[in-house]
Formats: sequence, C-alpha cells, structure tokens
Amino acid sequence: MDDTSLSDRTMELLTQLSLSLGQVRAEYSSDETVFSMFSTPVYWGELVGLRPCVLVGGRGTGKTTTLRGLAYGGQSSLRGDDLSNWDAIGAYWRVDSMVVSAFWGRSLDESDWIGAFSHYVNLKMVSLFLAFCTWRKEVLGADTEIDVAAIELSAVSLHLEPVETIADLAKRVRRGLAQLEARLNGSTQELMKTDFSLLGRPISYLLNGLAKSDDAARLPFTFCIDEFENFRPYQQRVMNALVKHVGDTNYTMKIGIRDTEQRERETLAAGQPLIDPADYTTVVIVDHLKNQSFTKFASQVCERRLANTDLRQIRMSDSFPGLSVEEEAKRLGAEDERHRIRARLVDEGANDSGLQFYDKMSLLGACLIGYWAKAQSESLSSVLREARASPHTWDQRVGNYAYAMLFTFRQRKRGIRKYYAGWSTYCQLANGNIRLLLELTYEALRSHVTETDDFAQPVSFATQTEAASAVGQTTLRELQGQSGIGGQLTRLTLSLGRIFNVFAATPEGHAPEVNQVRIETTSLLGSAKELDGLLTEAVANGCLVAFPGDKQERVSAQTKSLDYHLHPIFAPYFIYSHRRKRRIQLNGDQVLALSGENAGRAILAILNERRSDLPELPQQLEFYSEFFSVPD
Repeated sequence: MDDTSLSDRTMELLTQLSLSLGQVRAEYSSDETVFSMFSTPVYWGELVGLRPCVLVGGRGTGKTTTLRGLAYGGQSSLRGDDLSNWDAIGAYWRVDSMVVSAFWGRSLDESDWIGAFSHYVNLKMVSLFLAFCTWRKEVLGADTEIDVAAIELSAVSLHLEPVETIADLAKRVRRGLAQLEARLNGSTQELMKTDFSLLGRPISYLLNGLAKSDDAARLPFTFCIDEFENFRPYQQRVMNALVKHVGDTNYTMKIGIRDTEQRERETLAAGQPLIDPADYTTVVIVDHLKNQSFTKFASQVCERRLANTDLRQIRMSDSFPGLSVEEEAKRLGAEDERHRIRARLVDEGANDSGLQFYDKMSLLGACLIGYWAKAQSESLSSVLREARASPHTWDQRVGNYAYAMLFTFRQRKRGIRKYYAGWSTYCQLANGNIRLLLELTYEALRSHVTETDDFAQPVSFATQTEAASAVGQTTLRELQGQSGIGGQLTRLTLSLGRIFNVFAATPEGHAPEVNQVRIETTSLLGSAKELDGLLTEAVANGCLVAFPGDKQERVSAQTKSLDYHLHPIFAPYFIYSHRRKRRIQLNGDQVLALSGENAGRAILAILNERRSDLPELPQQLEFYSEFFSVPD
C-alpha cells in the first residue's frame, strides 16, 4: 500500500507507533520521555547500594537507560522529588572517546598521562556532584548542606582559587576543565606545567563534608559511568583504582561496558587487581534477563510504551501468535512433500504393506522419510523399512529433526521459506537485547497497521516473518558504521550467515540446526592479534555471541577453544535456525578469510568440504550476489 493512499487514521497510528516504539536510543531522549516508559529490570536490586557494579551488555541491552535511571534525573522521574524515596543519588557520565583519546601520545610517557588524566577525572567527578547540587536547588528548591571547610579543601586540592560556596566552586571547576582542555590542544610543555591533583581526594573532601542531616547523605553518591570501554587501558586502571577504594568515602561507581574480554582488571598499584566479587559485582544483562523471563519483561516494556497510544489494547502474547512445528510444516508445503515421497516410493517398488504403513504415518513422520534418505544418502524404501522395524526410534527421530525439516520444504521457491513468528520467537531473536526487540515489534506493527483496518487482529505469520527479516538486514547494514573494522564484521556475518543457510537447506553430511562455530587457534598461520581483535569487536558490536566451550576443557590441560553463535537476529534474514543447537569447527585462518576481501572463495572452500552442490541464494540475499560469487 502506498503512503499516499493511507487514511488519516492510519497515518496517526503510524506516528504514534514511531514515537512509542520507533525511538529506541535512550541517549537521544529526555529523562521525562525515557522514564515515562521505564520498566524496572530484574537486576535493579543488584545495582543499588555502596557496592561497585559492572553492568555488561551489548548495544541495546538497556545499559544506558539503567544507568540514567540511577542518576538524579532518572530517580526524580521514577521516584518523585523526595530524596528519601530514591534508590540512589548519583550522576550519569557518558565517556566521550574524543576527550579521553586526547590524553595520549605527544611523546609523553604513560606515567605522565596518568597524572594529567587523574586530574581530569577529579575535575569531572567534582563537576558531576556539583551539577547535582545545582539541579537540586533549581528544580527541587533545596540546598545541599556542605561544610565550608570541605568546599575550600576541595578547591585547594584541585589547585583552584579559594572559595566558600558551592556555586563559586562549580564556577572554578568549569574553568579548570576548560583550561585543561585548552592545554591538551596546546604545547606539551605548557600541559606538563599544570598542577595536577591527587586521584580521588577532591571529591572525598566534598562528600565527607556533606552534612549528616542532609537527605543527600542517606545514600552513597553514585557515579554512573557509561561506555567504559572508551577509556584506554591505562585510564581504566586509573578508574579501577577508585573502584578499589570505594568505601573509604561516601561514593560508589556503577560502570556500563559492552561485552568484551579486553577490560583491564589492574589498578595503579602493582599486584592489586580488581577481583570479582571481592571488589565489585558483575551483572551480565542478557544472562539475568534470560534467567528471569525476558519474555515477560519485554512484554511489559512494549505494552508500557503503547499505553498512551490508540494501540494500548495490544497484548504482545496475543498480537504475536506462533506456530506449532506441524502447523508451520503444512503452511510450507509438507502435504505436497508427503505426496511426492509416496510417488517416489511407488517408483522404487515399495510393496502394499509398506505403502499402507506410510499412509498411516504422521505428516512429519512421513516427510522425515525423504529428509533422512537425502541426509544419509539412502533409498526411500530402505528408510521406510527402518521406520517400520523401529517405530519408537523413528518417533524420537521425528522429535529431533522435525524443526530442521522446516527449512527444506520450500527450496528453490519464491516467497517465505521459513516462518519466524510468535512472541517467544521474537524474544529469542532479540537474545536479551531490548532495542532489537523494540525494533522487531515496531517493524511488525507498522506493517500490520498499514495492511489492515482491524488493528485488534493478531499480526499475521507472514508479516512477523518479513519484519524479522527486515530487522536482521538493518542490523547487518549497521555493522559497517559501528566499528573501525565494520567492513570485516559485515563480511564475517555475511559469510557465516550463508554457511548456516546452506546447512539448513541441505541436510547431507552434518547435524541438524547448525548455527554455532568453534574456533581453533592452535595452528593459526595468520595474525593471532588480528583474530583476537576481530572476535572481540564482533562480540562487542553484537555480531557474535560468545559462550563457554565444553566443561571438560575448562578443567583439563587441553588446548582451550572458543564457541560463538551468530546473533539470532540474523537468522530470519539468512534463513537458518535461531535456536542455539549444533556447531561446526573452523580454524582461525578460516575465520580471518571469511572476514576478508576474498570471503566468497573462503565460503565455498568450507562448504565444499561437506557437500557437492549449493542451493541458490534466498531472494533477499540476491542483493549480495556479487559478494557470494567466486570468479572462475
């Protein structure tokens, strides 16, 4: 349907959808907008209090929203203006990579930069606390009671002119930050003439001077630091030193960081690394959401966002119905497949009793005759005899392979080859990522609203599937701009997606539902550093999901290997199973080749090890046909 033919009512609903579900970046929204739709995550209780916390999650998992919720703007929106009702009192600090990268190079040693960066951190922490004090006075009409001597000591510690009021100190600190930034862009000699402050002391003076009777003293002041990965390793060590000494003064730190194994654990003191759980606690967002019903939490998030729209009657579990395997098989043409297999059995000379047995088989059981014969390179008649001889074993096999068969019914046909429908399926595709879940829901409802006037009807299976494929494609395209090696990440995703697509479409020579990869690095001929950087960026940017290998490897002397799962959001676009099931093994050189300029040749080499022919590209992948082609 063309936009120009849409009714005014439909256009209004589309606008409401865009504002409620289409605006998914918390960084770009005001506190009022973000927290009017806020759903408390299940791990919230682990974040409050004095104990430092590291919040780990990929893009879109809710780190920013959660950290902003702990800061004063979020708490005011969520809990009201009475500080005694707040869970935390703090300030949000998004690490600016352009700023922190300025503290590096210019022929200075790392030890010199530690002094300059520590001074910057002191100024920043004091400015964040004073910003809260200013906001409290302007918005809540309440002064923050701090001993005058503490204010003066904080100024002296920062090498600022003596002051006696919060307002004057805030003015001096802003000036101090501006001067430091100017010197970073000036001569190195002038920069090193700066009088640097001792890490952590200026904020300690201020907070220790906070009147015990002040409501702000009830809770430790929380520095909510987002995008911690933007800090350089030495800068992370500086911040770790502050985390190590939380408890010595009335502040704490809650740190948001993307999924990565590259985070520094060391502090400025040699031999005194941060230790989990002695020094801090780690909250892996996806694990918590999966363990405590992401399906329910995601429903609450979406329904709360729709609560102020004309689509508020929508309930996710009702509006996004799923399909049983047998229902989906029928829609994909399993009945026709059953008839084709029977005709071939007749051609092979199957006897009447065998055909009678076949006719009484369940739809999926009968279709498995053809699937199994192809996978095992056997005749249909011999597989039918096997099914007759061991019906119990055959029924178990149907249970194990029924889902995998769904990918084979519509090969070489246009249109939908596999359905991705149902609220639980959408939640599995998002894999704990609330931003992806919102994108899936928005895309499906947008198409649904455009296509039908009866908005109370469930979203069709086809619409859900097409929306899921569209979000997978969008996510793939976004990889290009998310990292300095975005091109490699895009090629790696295209390569693995095609490999898993081929495995799903052709059952020969491998286990069903292959969508994981184990990477062996023992015989790596290429650069180990390049491979490590590629995999780290792939996990950090949501291209791959990393998980532990075999348990026995973690306790044995065997060479360690790593397991990865292409993010489930890509499954509907490439058409393979989104369920974490079985893996193939690749070496590090193959993985580097799959991310390289000649990825098409690397794909073909890997697939040729396991099969003789390749199925055609799905319709939506024809856009990348040049990438997948291999020159003669």
